[in-house]
Amino acid sequence: MEAQGILWVGPEIFSEIVEGYANDRDLDNSIPMYNQMRTCLSKGGGFHFPPCYILNVCGFQILLDCPIDLSALTIFSPIPTDSYRTLDVELSDCSPQKPSIPDLGDQNRRKIEKSLEANDLICAEPWYKTVNSLHLWDASFIDIVLISSPMGMLGLPFLTRNKDFSAMIYVTDATARIGQLMMEDLVSMHMEFRQFYGPGEPSFPQWMKWEKLELLPLALREIALGRDASELSSWLPLYR
Repeated sequence: MEAQGILWVGPEIFSEIVEGYANDRDLDNSIPMYNQMRTCLSKGGGFHFPPCYILNVCGFQILLDCPIDLSALTIFSPIPTDSYRTLDVELSDCSPQKPSIPDLGDQNRRKIEKSLEANDLICAEPWYKTVNSLHLWDASFIDIVLISSPMGMLGLPFLTRNKDFSAMIYVTDATARIGQLMMEDLVSMHMEFRQFYGPGEPSFPQWMKWEKLELLPLALREIALGRDASELSSWLPLYR
């Protein structure tokens, strides 16, 4: 991934950077430096998906982190191997017999286990789940991007390829280096899927069609669509 337009700085001088921008724009000095408004674009989901915010500081729109939800990749099936197929057959042959007396609790457990079977996963080249609310923002309105961790920069290529994006990106040297390694590893892993499944589909893949999504187990469908079924547009093919 290219590091063009990225400035490597220490977090302790970030306030000075913003203050410098404020002076250049002749903003009212009576406005407190940290009198800011925060918009939560995503609460995240732990280490694999850090939160994402838009901060309004002295009239500047600052994007805090630009992650992708790596945990959402669990809806896709791993590339099958011979050992995987053999193990799957052995597990099927060794499955316990159904009890003679129906047990409601056991039936419910089997339904949950059924929703997590390998055959229910999506067998296709993975797409990647970005911050859905970020797509609602005009990229030209973002003045600064502040990256706080390597996980928080994995979605940057999706944003920087927008022709209206012109913001400066601030990140420490260590974060940028680790983030670049993670991006390269992600692209390398994805190429293995492309070699197995072949070239991707031109517009959107078959699994994104509504009739296919309805066949997914509830747990996987919620990951793909979100709980309010509004997050399908957040899925994008990986950058190269």
